[in-house]
Amino acid sequence: MLKLFAALLAIASLVGCAETRSVMGEDVKKANLIACPAKGQSIGDVPSCGKAWKIGSGTAELTPEGNLNVDVKGLVLDDASTGDANGTPDGVDGVAAAVVCHGMSGFKVGPQSDVVPLSKSGDATISTKVSIPADCTKPVIVVRERYEGKVKGWLATTSMP
Repeated sequence: MLKLFAALLAIASLVGCAETRSVMGEDVKKANLIACPAKGQSIGDVPSCGKAWKIGSGTAELTPEGNLNVDVKGLVLDDASTGDANGTPDGVDGVAAAVVCHGMSGFKVGPQSDVVPLSKSGDATISTKVSIPADCTKPVIVVRERYEGKVKGWLATTSMP
């Protein structure tokens, strides 16, 4: 009886792993981040940045278990029209990472991290666990700005859908 229970437990574990992997279509989503080039390029229902941004370096990783890790360095404005604010995060004081999922109704925001501080040099690290919706395929990870106390558009992304 104990052997039967162990076998059933092992099968249940494998089925769970296979189901998680099929949610995203891959074992791990890991990619470099690219900065928002200009206004008007929404990703799903996440609006784009108001001005052009640049990033020194950045990576994002999402595992089938929902571990979300994002690291950005030098995420700052790249728009001469901002005057002295160019090369800084200006009024953006924090960022959140969101998983934008492709599902039955197009690209929609799925789980999102809490906001973490963005340093004056544009650095931030996010490490959290999120619940990935069962119909989430081709996930895109976006770094969203907190500006004037509200989480708004995206500043960096793993890809443009």
